[in-house]
Amino acid sequence: MRVAIETLLLLSGIVAACLITAPAWQHGFYATAVLLSCLGLFCAGSVVEAQIRMARRLKRQEPSVVRSVDREKLRNRALLDHAPVPLLIQYIDGTLHASNRAARRLFMTEGVLRDPPPPLVMALENDATGPEKRLIRLGASGGSSRVYALSVGKGGGAGGIVAYLALTDVEAGLNAAEAQALRELLQILSHEIMNSLTPIVSLSATAEDLFAERCSLKRERYETDDLIIEALGTIRRRTEGLNRFVRGYRDLARLPEPDLKLTDLGALVREIVRIFTARWKECVALDVVVPSGRIMVRLDAVQMEQALLNLLNNGAEAALNQSAPRVQLAVKTANDAITICVCNNGPGIDVALQEKIFEPFVSFKSEGNGIGLPLARQIIRGHGGRLALGITDEQSHWNTTFEVQL
Repeated sequence: MRVAIETLLLLSGIVAACLITAPAWQHGFYATAVLLSCLGLFCAGSVVEAQIRMARRLKRQEPSVVRSVDREKLRNRALLDHAPVPLLIQYIDGTLHASNRAARRLFMTEGVLRDPPPPLVMALENDATGPEKRLIRLGASGGSSRVYALSVGKGGGAGGIVAYLALTDVEAGLNAAEAQALRELLQILSHEIMNSLTPIVSLSATAEDLFAERCSLKRERYETDDLIIEALGTIRRRTEGLNRFVRGYRDLARLPEPDLKLTDLGALVREIVRIFTARWKECVALDVVVPSGRIMVRLDAVQMEQALLNLLNNGAEAALNQSAPRVQLAVKTANDAITICVCNNGPGIDVALQEKIFEPFVSFKSEGNGIGLPLARQIIRGHGGRLALGITDEQSHWNTTFEVQL
């Protein structure tokens, strides 16, 4: 309003200057005519300046007019898209809608979930209330899967919304907690059992030696002497084997907490390749697949190197009897997750035995000790990751694949 009044006064000044300037010049008032002309020019310049200021003010106010209508909606959408937790909305007809970028990326949809994962549907149908019943495993891109904690909030029916769903990735936390619990359990068990086994091993060996010596000095031997010596030898051998068994568990329990540092995964892979090639270069070929660019990840380089080398060495031993033994170390990145695949073209693992391969001291090799895979799994769990037997593609020439998900 103030600018309009100012413009009107300036226009009046211009008109007045124009009306007075000509008569003043005709009557010989040259100085007055020049002064009036300057006044008119000044008024004209001021009008132009006022119009420019008004245009700028309108330009600044235009976005605010739009924001006043949609400001809250746009702000909420931006906040949702920046949230790392996948968020879903369930409508009254049962359909699920991805509400933010994390959910769209997880379920690979732009909106409605056309085919929701069965674990998610089952959790919603069961209407579980306890936190332990809300843990579900969902598949992700690349064939991997993660454990999520499902939180459900009632929608009240406004806008047709009956529930709000949040999926929190707890895979890393569960794996780390499980690894810690296993270490503590193994420490307790190995300590108690070792305290009992050590004197049994020592006393059984001493008793066997003493009885054998006594029998050698006797002139007359009884039929039971040989049975007693055999029984004592059996006790000694079995307790020594059990002692080695418990020591293996103790080695797993003594695995230290990982010293997590930002590590160049490409450099780690190159070091692993160097060590593997030094041992197997004459026998087993190694394929390496690593994405271009630098991949930085927080891990304990020493422990992860040991875990991956265990997997590669197991794969090399499995493929050794093939006509062209070959293993592969492949790194994949998708959705801020890293998957390391270790493959071999050996005979594969029988379906009936796949559930046992990660059990300590279970080995399918004649000279294996059954520690390599459990140790690798324990290391990866300590990093909050997951080691699993991957699904083998029938068209691929790899018969066994282990997947490390970080």
